[in-house]
Amino acid sequence: MSRRTSSGPSVRGFYNHPLREAMSVFLPHRGLPLLCEDKRVRWSDRMLAMAAVLMAWSGAATLLDRFNQARATLVAMYPTRRRPGVSSEGFLKALDDRGQRVLTMLCDYWRSCVYRVAGGHWKIDGWLLFGVDGSKFDCPRTLANEAGFGISGKGKSGPQQLLTCLFHVASGMLWGWTSDGVQGRGEPTQLKELLGLLPSGSMLLADAGYTGYDLLKMIMNQGNHFIVRVGRNVKLIKNLGYIEREGQQTVYLWPMHKQGRNKRSMPKHLGKVQPPLVLRLIELHDVAGKPVCLLTSVTSSKKLSNAAAAKIYRLRWGIEVMWRGLKQTLDHHKMLGKTPAAARAELNWAMAGLWMLQLLTASRIISAGDSPRNHSPAKALRIVRQAFDGRPRRARSLRRQLSEATKDTYRRRGSKQPRYRRQKRSQRPPGKPEARMASAIEKRLIQRILEQPPPNSFAA
Repeated sequence: MSRRTSSGPSVRGFYNHPLREAMSVFLPHRGLPLLCEDKRVRWSDRMLAMAAVLMAWSGAATLLDRFNQARATLVAMYPTRRRPGVSSEGFLKALDDRGQRVLTMLCDYWRSCVYRVAGGHWKIDGWLLFGVDGSKFDCPRTLANEAGFGISGKGKSGPQQLLTCLFHVASGMLWGWTSDGVQGRGEPTQLKELLGLLPSGSMLLADAGYTGYDLLKMIMNQGNHFIVRVGRNVKLIKNLGYIEREGQQTVYLWPMHKQGRNKRSMPKHLGKVQPPLVLRLIELHDVAGKPVCLLTSVTSSKKLSNAAAAKIYRLRWGIEVMWRGLKQTLDHHKMLGKTPAAARAELNWAMAGLWMLQLLTASRIISAGDSPRNHSPAKALRIVRQAFDGRPRRARSLRRQLSEATKDTYRRRGSKQPRYRRQKRSQRPPGKPEARMASAIEKRLIQRILEQPPPNSFAA
């Protein structure tokens, strides 16, 4: 006869907790122990990570309620193990001390899981695609948060965090992220820190704002490609003569300060001159007839046609859907932590909770023969929340339910816009970049560069 707890169900029934079994598939067995050698430690690394992810999934209104719900779920998952600490302060202290190290290890492991789970969905049309985008997250208006994160400067704005992330386009799953205060590093600087996570030969998809010379050159030097939307703020050059065969779409990105000169004179030495970036400008139109200009490092139209570039760039929209899942479905549009450390940890583990939810759902959807990009975060979150208590149900198994957590396939007949919308300032479209003809000074400078003996005649 099985021993029963005060809550009713037997320990034997709890021991095979479906949510614990599902999460364990995506938790490394090494480096994330369930038990600690020091018996005084109530929050082991595995318990700490699972509790933080469960808190990210919780729909409770306060951090304390989220902690209590996550801890109760952990107790149901491991009824025969020593119970974790009951104090939320102790949990937050352990998360502050060891949380970043645990999260770094989890992210490295989850990247390998994305590759393993994606399988045949690793590439699209032979391209390994990754999207990049940034978003801002509000924080409580405490003095500590205002000092730690800063204020954007807009009227009635409070402290915010800026987060930039990479996501794997073919599977729709996260790949990595970094965050900072709004007055700290911008999105291009944050992206530079994330480039080391990209596999060689990747294609990066980015919206306007990621067009700096140094950033694009860094992407190309790593053996990767990019498709980035450009607008009026980008200055390009045509007919420079840097390469022998220049097509109609061939352009160069070569800002004045990279030429090592002022507007009217040639540089005396080539020590500060950096070479131009040879790129390709693709001009398209959206459904409304407005121009859409894409800049890519793939200079051959045979390797990447205009139609293929347009199709690939449209897939970047998946990251906007991901932001909606994080901010609206998981309700993490505003952090609850009243200190920078608490708010920063809350945002990082919210991203971790989203990533774990994606892995759980995508793995089951792919096994069912569907595309992982069709997964529905709202349906998946509803399913895992129902599995928090671990009570056996007559319904289908958790794995079966997750395999059916897909987007609706009906065709919308009306507009998605509500009748009463908040008034927003209309955004000016990016427009077309300036692509001017190369000046005589620039052509003479290029000839001086080409006449230099290889390999390191100037700073590259």
